[in-house]
Amino acid sequence: MRRHLKLSIGIVLVGLLAFVASTAEGAAQQRVAFRVTLKATVVKSWNAATESTVNGCPTTQRSVGRRVVTLESKRPATVFVTLRNGRVVRYSPMAVRSLAGQVVQTGSRSTTVRAPCDPGTTRTNCARSSRTVSGVSVRFFRSKRDQISFRRTPLPGLPAGCPPESAEVRAIHSGLEEAEGEISEEALADSRVRKQTAIGSASLETDLEDNETGTVVERVSWKLTFIRKR
Repeated sequence: MRRHLKLSIGIVLVGLLAFVASTAEGAAQQRVAFRVTLKATVVKSWNAATESTVNGCPTTQRSVGRRVVTLESKRPATVFVTLRNGRVVRYSPMAVRSLAGQVVQTGSRSTTVRAPCDPGTTRTNCARSSRTVSGVSVRFFRSKRDQISFRRTPLPGLPAGCPPESAEVRAIHSGLEEAEGEISEEALADSRVRKQTAIGSASLETDLEDNETGTVVERVSWKLTFIRKR
């Protein structure tokens, strides 16, 4: 099993973008309150096949699926940011709570029989399944200067069904922790900057090998927005 990872990070600032370095360097420690909201999407797509012999017939069982998890803050979380000399000392609390969203899954499964038996393919389109979720919490942290990352948190899912996931495919599950977002700590310290959004995204592709072949592609994207409280 081989995994490939692509990352991209971004930042959006709203307010005055000019900073005076000498002022930031000379600033004392400060503690600023922000309203923080999160919007996130995690998509898992798989196309996996297993080969076997059924009643003497070479048979391929294929599962193709797509599951989308969306999460969004129902209300802002108050986060206090302690800064010194234009750098973040700590976030408190390092969590975004009261997230709500939805899990949606679609896909198909098929069985292909080959010679010497009568060749043919039987395909079943799976019914769209979904569930709403609420009360989800995630934790973030300062992974390095001007960067935010998330702790690993299990994402909500759906009961096993159609399309099926093998144990190997089911074991592949990424979350918000796969992507890092850029944030200007100097802007957090500047009262003239009202709002900024850290944007993180990542794409991971896993090649299945041995008893099961195919690919699993996961795409993670999130926006964490800080709005200075007045």
